[in-house]
Amino acid sequence: MSGGGGLRDVYEGVRILDFTQLEQGPSGTQVLADFGAEVIKIERHDVGEIGRDHSPRVNGMSPHWAANNRNKLSLSLDLKAPGSRDVLERLVKTADVVASNFRPGVMERLGLGYEDLRAINPRIICAYASGYGRSGPYAERRGQDLAAQAMGGVLALTGSADSPTAAGTYAIDYVAAMHFAQGIMLALAARERTGEGQVVDSCLLNSAVALHLQEATTYLNTGREYPRPPYGIAHSHSTALYAQYRTADDRWLALVGEYFVDRPWQRVCDALRLAEHRDDPRFATVQGLAEHVEETHALLQRAFDLLSLDQALKALEEQDVLAAPVNDYPHLFEDPQVAHNELVVTAEHPHAGTVKLVGSAVKLSATPARVRTAPPTVGQDNELVLAGLGFTSAEIAGLQECGVVGIENRRHRDTGVAHWGPAE
Repeated sequence: MSGGGGLRDVYEGVRILDFTQLEQGPSGTQVLADFGAEVIKIERHDVGEIGRDHSPRVNGMSPHWAANNRNKLSLSLDLKAPGSRDVLERLVKTADVVASNFRPGVMERLGLGYEDLRAINPRIICAYASGYGRSGPYAERRGQDLAAQAMGGVLALTGSADSPTAAGTYAIDYVAAMHFAQGIMLALAARERTGEGQVVDSCLLNSAVALHLQEATTYLNTGREYPRPPYGIAHSHSTALYAQYRTADDRWLALVGEYFVDRPWQRVCDALRLAEHRDDPRFATVQGLAEHVEETHALLQRAFDLLSLDQALKALEEQDVLAAPVNDYPHLFEDPQVAHNELVVTAEHPHAGTVKLVGSAVKLSATPARVRTAPPTVGQDNELVLAGLGFTSAEIAGLQECGVVGIENRRHRDTGVAHWGPAE
């Protein structure tokens, strides 16, 4: 996440007020933070945003939360305290974007809706991430990743014929976070042309539907549906050449033999020493393989039962058949390409020590993403942010005394204990 020449940070000078929590919002704002935006997290006193409460903890810090919050500042602010309005208005006047992922209506009730913000700063961009969108019959419903997988059609496509299976991570949260970041970037680009801010509206449901746009577009135009496939087969329209297999050393392998090569069945049979099945006329075409998908899957599984993962991968590679190991975390982070792509980066924090994080997925040659700061403790930057807004030391102390701004840093100086959020 470093290197390159020329302009260092492409979003340098862009200030984002970040009211987001969990993953859908924070992962999106972190993208812009990685490329230079100043992202100020607005958090509750002491406990911070709710994502900080995830276990396990490392020196008090939740790695689950830290994954989405590097390169950000933390300002702990009681939004309901009367004196908070002056702080908020000063922040909004200097900001380019206000980002949130509360349910629709929450920001308006706080006096932070788009019309409120635009009255303070006509160029402001108001970016909302939600479960179902800013309006419509589901607007008030609580949104969550698994619900979005289910309602958005992803769960119906995933797993085996016997049962739908959720993705092993919060896949829709992350896709929606990238759409959230994309929306903010597009609004910033539009403002360069028009001089005006606008509303960015992204949601989990839209991202879930977009995730399977190829299948959905086919259904919309042909009526073709995609039921879940038999056990072990990747997709409903796939054959045993596009599937998962267990090897003799109890590893798993993903076979991608259905694409990229001619005579795929014959190549796989040659790799797995299945000469007696190589020229079976039933398996000579994709249609034939589809008609015998469970039989051929069982046949190939018996062959993989005799090979270790390394042996199977080598044999398939010799036949120019694509296959990949199913990597668990120990194997994933030993992979040389993962290391080469700088997908593990580190940040130094004075209280948490060296923090390992997943690096940026996007690489730019001249303006790369970089880790400037580790994820912050709650209220870590209260004094820094307020001083930058023109508050004097005496005014800052006054705001802390009356409970508008948190005193986490003062408490840390007295006790030596950093405040990462709720106690475990």
